[in-house]
Amino acid sequence: MEKKSKILMCLLLIAILLISCSSKDAGSESTANTTPTASSEVKSPATAADYITMTYSEYATTDENAAIKTQILSYDTATKQMKTVFQFDYTAQYPLGFYDKPNQLVYYTQRVGTDKDYGDQIFVRDLSSEKSAQLTDNLFAVNYIIPSGDQLFFVANVKGEQAIRLGAIDLNTNEMTLWGDDDMLVEAITLDHKNKKIYASAYSLKERNYSLAHQDGPTGQNNFKMPTYTVYETNYDLKEKTKLFSENYWIRMLMNKEGHVIAFGDKEYNKGQVPSLVVDYDTASKTSSVSNWGTTRLQRGEANYSNDGSKIYTIAIVKNERGLFEFDVKSKEFTALFTPTAGFINNIQVVRGH
Repeated sequence: MEKKSKILMCLLLIAILLISCSSKDAGSESTANTTPTASSEVKSPATAADYITMTYSEYATTDENAAIKTQILSYDTATKQMKTVFQFDYTAQYPLGFYDKPNQLVYYTQRVGTDKDYGDQIFVRDLSSEKSAQLTDNLFAVNYIIPSGDQLFFVANVKGEQAIRLGAIDLNTNEMTLWGDDDMLVEAITLDHKNKKIYASAYSLKERNYSLAHQDGPTGQNNFKMPTYTVYETNYDLKEKTKLFSENYWIRMLMNKEGHVIAFGDKEYNKGQVPSLVVDYDTASKTSSVSNWGTTRLQRGEANYSNDGSKIYTIAIVKNERGLFEFDVKSKEFTALFTPTAGFINNIQVVRGH
């Protein structure tokens, strides 16, 4: 399926193709949004056990020319049960969804507009009333949607910009707030729901473009200089921009556990056979340690720790099977949870219980 990858990252993909050929007070801005609100009140009660919300796509029939359907699945880590909670047409550039189990809501993306003027917008589905509402009208493509309390956080390209922004929607007023500026490309995020912090990996559009234009060096080798990726911390009102650490690595994925932010980085794009660099940042001491990930690669599409920190739930390829796996932090063993043969897991998010 051509739409397996994040098409939002078109600027990054252009960079990859070219390579293969040769302190605080960040400005946040608010924009009015007149689309319907998701709910008058989001309660967000505590969840009994960890669960995994998953976006999964497959052909509606055995005919590969037929329409593709996207499903939002939920895996309960206590009962080991998987269920389908919602299904919709695959129209977005990158299919994305999130099942808010306590509130019985599903957030998802779909294409809106004409062939000449279109974009992927965020919708919410109330599973109790079986009604959907459109939450945005100014986005082009979306990479993340994660609700927390009465806010919905996202990473997206806003129409008319080249930047890839972190943003938030107030689910009571539908007001949208954007974080960053027109030179920032947000690559990955992870949320600390308990302490109401967001961690984002980002890099400079100007620096990336400069690296693209200056690839002088020996023929036959990669002369692309990786731009500097920085991991930032911000709060839920998106008014902070605290730099934690920087690396000349592609920081492609972030995870978090109590007092720690974990970043996975690669020296080059699409070099999956090379072990990833792992940066473990201690938020209390403000220090970091660096090591190599010594086992099977964790795929993009997100991964995170269980509530007790003993497991990592991730997309991975183990024994030539791609799927959802549970990684035991102590034994370093992978256990298959869901390895589909017909469809494709687009992305997951781990929702921790209490």
